[in-house]
Amino acid sequence: MKDNLLSVSQAAKFKGVSRAAIYGAIARGRLPHQRVLGHLALREADIRDWTPLGFKTGRPKGTPMSDEAKARLSESQKRRWEKRKQA
Repeated sequence: MKDNLLSVSQAAKFKGVSRAAIYGAIARGRLPHQRVLGHLALREADIRDWTPLGFKTGRPKGTPMSDEAKARLSESQKRRWEKRKQA
């Protein structure tokens, strides 16, 4: 079985993140890599399995907020939310 190797730029484009995010994940040890002729190479399978830090996993945009979630909002958050709703 052949492993598809990607450059940092290719990996960033594949995952939809910046090259800095890829380099950061490598530096933190979250993304395995190897050097090929002096360049970093990453396995496509590793990139596919990797989830970037700060990746949004919350409620999708446009989905209504539950009553329970609304109850947890602070008063200032509620005022900002109402202003956005009126605009």
